[in-house]
Amino acid sequence: MTLFFLKGVVRKWKTLILLFSVPLILMGGSAYIAAKAFTNKERLEPFKAAIVDQDETFQTGYVIKQLTDNKELTRVVKPVVTTEENARKLLEENKIAGMAILPENFSKTIMNGENVPLTVIGNENKPLQAYLFRQVMESAADYTSAAQSGINTIYDFMLQGDLSSEVRKTEYKKDVLSFSLHALGRNEIFDETEEGSLFLKNILSYYGISIFTLLLMVWAYQILLFMRGQITSGIRTRLLLYKMSAWRLSLSEWLAASVFLLPLLAAGVYALKAIDIWNGERMLEIGAGSILILLIFTALFGFVSSIFTSDRLFQLVSAVFISTGCVLGGHFIPSFYLPAWLEPYSLYSINTYALDLTYALFGGGTANFGPLFILLCALIILISLGAFLREKRMEAKG
Repeated sequence: MTLFFLKGVVRKWKTLILLFSVPLILMGGSAYIAAKAFTNKERLEPFKAAIVDQDETFQTGYVIKQLTDNKELTRVVKPVVTTEENARKLLEENKIAGMAILPENFSKTIMNGENVPLTVIGNENKPLQAYLFRQVMESAADYTSAAQSGINTIYDFMLQGDLSSEVRKTEYKKDVLSFSLHALGRNEIFDETEEGSLFLKNILSYYGISIFTLLLMVWAYQILLFMRGQITSGIRTRLLLYKMSAWRLSLSEWLAASVFLLPLLAAGVYALKAIDIWNGERMLEIGAGSILILLIFTALFGFVSSIFTSDRLFQLVSAVFISTGCVLGGHFIPSFYLPAWLEPYSLYSINTYALDLTYALFGGGTANFGPLFILLCALIILISLGAFLREKRMEAKG
């Protein structure tokens, strides 16, 4: 029976090519736009912020130098070291996102164990940039306090050892550098290797895997809709007259749809390897996991198809499954960007678990097939039950 359905589908191969290519083009374009929207350049342009050093000591100068020389930081914040008067003027002219003031005796009070708060003034016209600048300056203050704690200990030992003022001054500067590097976790020498943008690579991998999974879902819906309209409607009645059970027909449809989509599944996996999302390892595990996800999607729409005799109802319910799966499953918007009230509902979406498994497989994580395998068994039972109930309804109508 499965072979019979497959032969009927293959006869319409030209129509199917057109049918399957439409979502591929639409989703590919959407994924490209979404990925561009999340790149570093598109998210936030570098902004200027003023730093006012009223203490003007070696310690504060060193901290400011760390900020202004940090390549990663200057991609987001462009520090401008200036006077308080000029900083307030720039703030009024909306030329900076905020200003931070290091007060007089800042280093001295920290040496005495006091935590002196920084004065940070944000630009109300640039709330996001002002918030980021505040976080940077708070981190810098924490870093200074951590480094100073170690420096104070060494300085106290030098005082107890009655070392000369010149020796203490020389050692003090060395300690500022040494403990600063310890506080930053940079006290060891590393080999430097320049990598590409990890964020961009990860976001492209995210959307590549997401679109691959969503395409399997949409294609599963399309093939079952096609079979309902082109084959099943005319054949089903004659087969039922020959005492062919409804549940066998529905399961044969599901199996035929799954087998037909296997070449498309293989093409999708190869595409992920071609664009360097997958490194080609764990082939057996990835093959088994991808087929499991495909079987679940075809079983889902096979269940919907087994319940409804009306094509419109089948299309409507399937559209609800696909649209809610896109939103709750995180296909276009990652789930951690969802509103807090909506996020718990993602646990009720098949797409959430399908995506988790797909990311684990292609990302080198630990894959758990158990929950999805149980879900597949449940859907197969529901297909049989739905077909049986539909047959009983049709018999009752006469």
